[in-house]
Amino acid sequence: MDRSPLKVFIADDSQPVADMLTELLSAPGRIEVVGTGATEDAAIASIRQMKPDVVVLDLQLKTGSGTNVIRAVRASRDLAGTKLMVASNHTAPQLKAGCLELGADGYYDKIKELGALAACLGELADAKQKKR
Repeated sequence: MDRSPLKVFIADDSQPVADMLTELLSAPGRIEVVGTGATEDAAIASIRQMKPDVVVLDLQLKTGSGTNVIRAVRASRDLAGTKLMVASNHTAPQLKAGCLELGADGYYDKIKELGALAACLGELADAKQKKR
């Protein structure tokens, strides 16, 4: 069994929101937030370097966009196993559908569905620890 925690990277333009997500999603021994980034370039570079299991991603970044991060991660063969979870205040159905079509694995309303996002990461952490 793999006892290493689920590694999560958070990409959000707001540091207070990134801090809140870190607090909400972290679970000692199960889920570890390994980094945060506020811009498209910083997020892509960090994801390539850290190779997290999951990226929690806002669509609006300080520079660039979350959709470009999705494209970059999905274009990289060595990041094929990385799960991309969008957490956004933008909840238009067509935006959600577009992100899922680009390769996001989930799309959560940052106001109403953070509990569901945390539950999803808990399930991924359990699945990771059951492997091997």
